[in-house]
Amino acid sequence: MADDELKRPSPEALLELAHKTEAQETKGKLTIYLGSAPGVGKTYTMLTDARQRKLEGVDVVAGYVETHGRPETDVLLEGLEMIPPFLIEYMGLKLKEVDLGKVIARKPKLVLVDEFAHTNAPGSLHAKRYQDIQEILNAGIDVYTTLNVQHIESLNDIIFRITNIRVHETVPDTVIEAADEVKLIDLPPEELLKRLDEGKVYVKDIAGVAVHEFFRPANLLALRQMALRMVAGSVDDKMRQYMQAHAIAGPWPIKERVLVGIFASPYAEKLVRSAFRLASQIDAECIAFHVETERDRGHSVREKDWLNKALELAKKLGAQVVWLKGSEVSQELTRFALEHNVTKIVIGKPRRFGIFPSVPRKLLLNTPNIDVYLMDAKDEAKPLPKKHLLHSRLANYAFSVLAVCLMSLVAFFLRGTLSQMNLLFLLFLPLILSALYLGRGPSILAALVAVLIFDYLFVPPYFTLAISDLEYFLWFVVYVVVVLVISNLALKLRSKVEMLRQSESRSTTLYALSRDLVTVHTVEETLSTLVQHITQIFPCEMAIFLPKAGETKVMAKTVNFNINPNVLGVASWVLLNKQSAGQRTGTLPEAKALFLPMMTTDHIVGVVGLLFEKPKQVITPENQVIMETIARLGAMAIERIQSQ
Repeated sequence: MADDELKRPSPEALLELAHKTEAQETKGKLTIYLGSAPGVGKTYTMLTDARQRKLEGVDVVAGYVETHGRPETDVLLEGLEMIPPFLIEYMGLKLKEVDLGKVIARKPKLVLVDEFAHTNAPGSLHAKRYQDIQEILNAGIDVYTTLNVQHIESLNDIIFRITNIRVHETVPDTVIEAADEVKLIDLPPEELLKRLDEGKVYVKDIAGVAVHEFFRPANLLALRQMALRMVAGSVDDKMRQYMQAHAIAGPWPIKERVLVGIFASPYAEKLVRSAFRLASQIDAECIAFHVETERDRGHSVREKDWLNKALELAKKLGAQVVWLKGSEVSQELTRFALEHNVTKIVIGKPRRFGIFPSVPRKLLLNTPNIDVYLMDAKDEAKPLPKKHLLHSRLANYAFSVLAVCLMSLVAFFLRGTLSQMNLLFLLFLPLILSALYLGRGPSILAALVAVLIFDYLFVPPYFTLAISDLEYFLWFVVYVVVVLVISNLALKLRSKVEMLRQSESRSTTLYALSRDLVTVHTVEETLSTLVQHITQIFPCEMAIFLPKAGETKVMAKTVNFNINPNVLGVASWVLLNKQSAGQRTGTLPEAKALFLPMMTTDHIVGVVGLLFEKPKQVITPENQVIMETIARLGAMAIERIQSQ
């Protein structure tokens, strides 16, 4: 009996296998021809395999193949049906892209689409070609495509260190991991260099001066090693999945979790890539974690952009994104890690360890059973720019000094009736007010000014800064320390109160939405409730689209959300592909609104369209989580009503 239990596949493995089998029945299969560098023969091999499939009776078409004028490659295209590319005019040029509509309408068994990492021309349906290929796969069509190892997102920083060339066209690792087969197209560096000298290597991503820097023997060996490891990792994943599903004995450890702390830094994206590579190597779940504190309010536009890009990259790589509010970063990191069984924490390596406890030091002390990795992400980036004081901050400094001066004037006129101790406490009043309302910096400046004024006016010898009694000096030190403590406590208190207010407001609104959705009895009531609550949370125009009789219909909307064929087209695409589109996404980013799928556990119910006056300020990672939550709540309510 015990042996039977050991041989029996785990429920999780069987469920995962069932999901993959179900997906394979409807989706096409993706085959990636992976090379270590341009010129190794990826397109040539892809065309050779395609011709063999055609001889076997498979319906093969060329959706987009770039031969770069090589005669030996052009010959392989002869006899294959070619779908004309879609032409887009941009800055006086006619750019060729994959014609998705014609490919899907033709519906062959296999389509060839070269250059997996290509960036589409402005005005295309998708920002990236790999997104075009994903849509072709969703239509049940098999795809052959080509890719170089330097275009893999998580390897971007390593490639830069090796070649000193930054590659901007990248593909998320999760897309490559989802491929049914990754074929390595290998060529020894000596042969590749010979092809380069003969002019048979096309390097569109590399400037002419940098070509020979890129194609150095040491670089090619390193790229070749990474390509071999990538293919080996893909084979290993498939083998492990097979062994788990068939209960073949092996060491199956509990799934690990890697948590990466993200801050508003120019190094944030590099840190995300490093953490994702670590998670991939140990087959762990990756979580991108940001704690919003009082400091976030003072972030510049550039710092916000760093933070948002890092979180978007984490999402693109397939990591879970978590955004929490708190007063202290290390406390929130520790609490979340302990509550969610995190096994490893990744943060940036500090420039130096000072006398005060830093975030890394606190994590090391408070997480005894969790590995903490300090990644050096600053080797190729520029130093952090210096922050400049804002006008509002300067006004706070001015107000604090003015308050001290006015109170000093009052104390000067009362010096004959009050003792020195009382005068000292009198000057303490503006310091407390500065600490409570103006911030740490203004309160410290006010304390120093108050000490100097008190010493000058009220401590003998008068009208000098000399101190005749050491007792006064001790008073002054205590004075500054007390003001510093009060300002720190006030800052934390204000931060906590504001964050609690925001969290309570959002939680109350989401609770009210959930409560109202439970009580509705018709789809029309559900849509009306969604419109009412969403417009309360986000000042926007919105519309809700549902499938009806094979078409996409507008079932509810606000007054100023204009419906036209383009809007219906985007909503229909979201319904078909179950992915977001529109503003701040990689699909139809030029659309005026953001379109979110209303998903339940296993299928899509409808689409929510949101039109914001200032989308960059509203569509933040935190708000996107809230929007997706609302869309999911609405989908669950509609599904409940339709199933009755």
